[in-house]
Amino acid sequence: MKKVMIVDDNALSAEGIVRNIDWELLDAEVVHVENNGDSAIESMRRAPVDLIISDIEMPNLDGISMSSLALSVNPLVKIILISAYDKFEYAKRAIRLGVCDYIEKPLDYGYLTEKIRNAFTAIDREQHNRELVEQSRPLMTEKFFSDLLHYSGKDAAGHLGRYPGYLNLNLDFSCFNVLKLEVENASQAEDGLGITQYQIELLNVCDLLGEQCKGFGQVYFVKEFNGIIAILAQNTNSPGHFLQAAHKAVAGLMEKYREGVFSLNVGIGTVVEDFWDLHISYENASHALKYRFFFPHKNIFDAREALGREFSLFSFSESKEEELIRLLCQKNAPAIEEWLRGFFQEVSLKYQTKNIVFIRIYSLLGRILKFLYELNIDTGDLENDIISVYNHFELFHTYEEFFKWMNHLCLQVCEKLDTSLQTYHDQVCELVLCYIRENYEDNTLCLGDIAGHANVSPAYLSALFKKVYGQSISDTITALRIEAACQYLKNSTLSLKEISSRCGYANQYYFSNSFKKKIGMSPSAYREQHSEI
Repeated sequence: MKKVMIVDDNALSAEGIVRNIDWELLDAEVVHVENNGDSAIESMRRAPVDLIISDIEMPNLDGISMSSLALSVNPLVKIILISAYDKFEYAKRAIRLGVCDYIEKPLDYGYLTEKIRNAFTAIDREQHNRELVEQSRPLMTEKFFSDLLHYSGKDAAGHLGRYPGYLNLNLDFSCFNVLKLEVENASQAEDGLGITQYQIELLNVCDLLGEQCKGFGQVYFVKEFNGIIAILAQNTNSPGHFLQAAHKAVAGLMEKYREGVFSLNVGIGTVVEDFWDLHISYENASHALKYRFFFPHKNIFDAREALGREFSLFSFSESKEEELIRLLCQKNAPAIEEWLRGFFQEVSLKYQTKNIVFIRIYSLLGRILKFLYELNIDTGDLENDIISVYNHFELFHTYEEFFKWMNHLCLQVCEKLDTSLQTYHDQVCELVLCYIRENYEDNTLCLGDIAGHANVSPAYLSALFKKVYGQSISDTITALRIEAACQYLKNSTLSLKEISSRCGYANQYYFSNSFKKKIGMSPSAYREQHSEI
């Protein structure tokens, strides 16, 4: 039921409003009737009201001045002012002060009833919205801290400085710290559990961590897709003891959550003394978590260790790289894996950030690609793979995962070399065979000439040709010459001397011996049996 106060120095006017409005129908009651502004203010201080209906013209404290004071006492109170026609402009000024509405004299009680109903509707709407705002306060608090962690100190205070008071946040502490909990493979975990159960499990982790952090002055949580951020606050003269307590809380959580559905990793940030510097602690906690890449068997990482590392670039010897190239050419998978293992161990001693590691490895990949370029081998798929890894480097959670990817890429290079070599061999042999077919009539044709044409060594060509075609180059030449001789013997009247010359033989005698050895009869006998002329 709404509470109403009527203020009018004219008792009859006030009584008319009381008697001519159906307050029961409006679910309201008149709790105060005052004849001046001063008493009205005192009454609403003693017993708050929802609506004030007041005349503008009153002695001492007029309606506008009273309205201003009333709104300072209760900004939510609604006020309807009653004004004479000639005071209309006066009333409009009151509206700008925050007065809900006004009506003119003489009063139309039906019209006043409508205005009262409108005021009550506005009260209900605002009450509903206030309740929604109050319900969203935890989310607003979470949003505040999420924004805070991504602003620098001055920017944070400038953009967010008005919110702590509104959200009733206690910032009166001497030390602050950020814990960043990450769910390993969060996307897969959400797919496996479903969105609802995934969020429930995150809340369970919050509850468990909250139990471990009861000794701190204040704890705030921010939920992210891939984990939870905890902001710890404490009054202490020893930041070291504060950090020890944070470690103890995290260790306690890990012990209790040992059988949980998530695989959790925790980064512990540095201690800051200024609340508005919390982003520093957050950034350090995030940096500490990157050490998971190098130490896959750990799950708690202290920013102090991460920040204490010094990184220095070093030159991996060219001879080492050439050794890898040699192993790739040999397609020696076990030796390649061993080489990469040693390479990664050496790199891990020098670098402790993923990005720098990749820069060094990218240099090695560049050498491999250059080697493939020189062989005219297509590297488009390898380059796309490398670029994809570079753009999604966060998908690698451990050093071992990155090693496996590199090893797999090297095996792909071996396959390319094998395929390319086979293609090259096929091309060389096809070129040689065509050359032989075009030049077998030349009795000076020899292995050296053929190898020179193919731009390979005679020994290499001899072995390769026999491997591909199953016979030697000399046997191939002989076979082509005898095949041509057979055609001449069947289809021409050329002499044996002419045929031997056209088939690449220096003399007839050698031709006849070679023919008989291949066909099993002399050229003359073959002509007698097969001549078509």
